[in-house]
Amino acid sequence: MDRTLPKTEGSRHKGPSPPSFVSSVLTIAGGQAGCAVIAALAELSFARLLGPAPQGLISLCLMSIGFGTLVGSLGSEATAILWISRSKENPSGWFPAVMLWVFTGCLLSVSAWAVLYWKLHPAFLKGLTPSLALLVVATIPASILFSIIMALFTGEERFRLRSLMALANRAAALLAFLIAIPLLGRHAETAVVGSFMGLLFAILVSLTFVQHFFRGAWKIWEARSNLIPTMVFGLRGQAGNLAAFFSYRLDVFVVNYFLDASQVGLYALGVLVSESLWQLAGIVSTALFPRTARTVDSGAEEFTCMILRQVVLITVAAALVIAVASPFVIPLLFGARFSPSVAVIWWILPGTVAFALAKVISADLAGRGLNVHLPISALIGFAFTLLFDLVLIPRMGIQGAALASSVAYLAATIYLFVVIQRELKASWRSLLLPSFGELVAYLRLWLLLRARFWPQRAPAETRTP
Repeated sequence: MDRTLPKTEGSRHKGPSPPSFVSSVLTIAGGQAGCAVIAALAELSFARLLGPAPQGLISLCLMSIGFGTLVGSLGSEATAILWISRSKENPSGWFPAVMLWVFTGCLLSVSAWAVLYWKLHPAFLKGLTPSLALLVVATIPASILFSIIMALFTGEERFRLRSLMALANRAAALLAFLIAIPLLGRHAETAVVGSFMGLLFAILVSLTFVQHFFRGAWKIWEARSNLIPTMVFGLRGQAGNLAAFFSYRLDVFVVNYFLDASQVGLYALGVLVSESLWQLAGIVSTALFPRTARTVDSGAEEFTCMILRQVVLITVAAALVIAVASPFVIPLLFGARFSPSVAVIWWILPGTVAFALAKVISADLAGRGLNVHLPISALIGFAFTLLFDLVLIPRMGIQGAALASSVAYLAATIYLFVVIQRELKASWRSLLLPSFGELVAYLRLWLLLRARFWPQRAPAETRTP
């Protein structure tokens, strides 16, 4: 158990009782579903209105913003969640330390991007225009602030509000992109401007709900005793976050280095479709993190095992559906020029199934204060990604990138499974294989849904003349 942050004492911070896990999952699922629909509409808009090359540049920008956000947050999201879940103190006792840490990271992130783009001119960023680079610089601080706000919602288990703000961000970004098309033209810059405007809108709305945190955010002296614990836990988590980013996002930059923006666009679409498998895992892990932190001394082990078994079953079934449907759906929705993305989906699916489980395990370990294992897992994935990317992409193109990612995901997940199995003292069967009773429950649910939505018609009665 981590000792640098407040220890759980059977009750959480003052406030209303936390929602049940099922209620939390359903709330997050609703928000995730809405975000997934808007994200799909955005991808369709990019594909139809812009094409593969601009879509590749958009992916490079979004990956750069994502990396800048990871660097700039310095692991503060997880730190804030644990402070809220374990501490009964007033936020003024720890939140200023978190914000000072975030401000430091934000300066570091923006400066690093400026040096990287304008001084070093790396080949893996070729194609990015100075205007796109400026938009990345502007968007990174906004993205960092929004990620911290979302972490505050998660720590307080205000999942309905968190889902609404995530949905507002996505919807505003898509709307801003569509409005800007006649003004700015069909360029990658238009999409990045839309992303920036969506973040600004969501931040302005969200701040009204977390004022109690930010009122005393400037009182650094009151929180000085918690600055070192915040830095230590944040840096431990940050190492894992950065390694994880490189393990499953490095391939985009390597594809751009060896190939071009059009291939990046084709590859990014395939990855996006395969990563739809992470929706359930993302929902569950978001709810599981604060729950584990709150119940770590109250028998959370069996609950985590049960959750993992359900994610295994549902994710594998969804992967089979995606594999069968993608050759027909991708050309139909995105156009024939995106057909090469289908092979990317097939190669990467095994890894994305594995990494969905890794997300759930990571949330449980972080809730126990054992996030020291996350950077190790991520470094394993990064090593496999780098090695296989350099070997396979020049030989197999974007299919090689997908295969490399799949192998890296599998390797990282295997390590986490070994850790969680030892930590929970659970059998492999209890972690991976649904019980007979659980399978029967799913069968009954399916029969109920079929009877509800696809009722069988009774045979027509013979009419008498």
